[in-house]
Amino acid sequence: MTRPLIPARPQLWVGRTQAALASPLGVPQRRDFDAAAGLRRACAELAGTATRWRGIEVVVSDAHCRYLVLPRAAGIQGRAELDASIAARFASAFGDDPADWLLQRDGALLGDSDLVCALRRDTADAIRAGLADARRRLHRLQPLWVWCSRQPVGDARKPHWLASSDGDTLTMGLFHQQHCVAVRSTRRDAGGLGAALSREAARQADHATGTPVWLFGAEAPPPWLDDGSPVVASGRTMPFAAEGVV
Repeated sequence: MTRPLIPARPQLWVGRTQAALASPLGVPQRRDFDAAAGLRRACAELAGTATRWRGIEVVVSDAHCRYLVLPRAAGIQGRAELDASIAARFASAFGDDPADWLLQRDGALLGDSDLVCALRRDTADAIRAGLADARRRLHRLQPLWVWCSRQPVGDARKPHWLASSDGDTLTMGLFHQQHCVAVRSTRRDAGGLGAALSREAARQADHATGTPVWLFGAEAPPPWLDDGSPVVASGRTMPFAAEGVV
């Protein structure tokens, strides 16, 4: 006998000021918020509607995140020294107190660089508390650009840009030999997606003309950057899209 299909677990999207729950069985519900307390309440209300599931995946807008690539400091011995070095250099780069952020690095202990992703601690705490208020379990919490990085559009061994845009924030990173060598997240302006992509590519790092851009977003992509690099749009439905995630 054929087993029935089990719908995927619901996914909660946390934008800059709006949260939305994309249930596999229905139209997303949305709640606005303006601070951590409001986000907690929004998460609790939305999670409470997902009565068929205990675990909920959460994808967070890069508006709540920071990214940077750090060359490994000389003389580092052990994880504790490495973590302390990253925290100090994060503070120097952004002027933020590292205690206010959850810092996660992607890099081998004996490597020569670290890709650092930082998520606002009050955002993460509000999400966890809201789900707990609704008696739901956090299955996974990922920033948008990290979520996109797990959905390759082409050959990850070849140089490429990885770009994600939720209409509010654009994050763009350059990859060589499967390692991120530069990344930056910035708030979108009124100039349009094509102009924003070309500007970020020109600002970040030297790269060969023609390096493809893997673009994740709900907007119609430009076919090329100003330098001639082709833009390859992901066909995957984004967490913030009206129809939710499939």
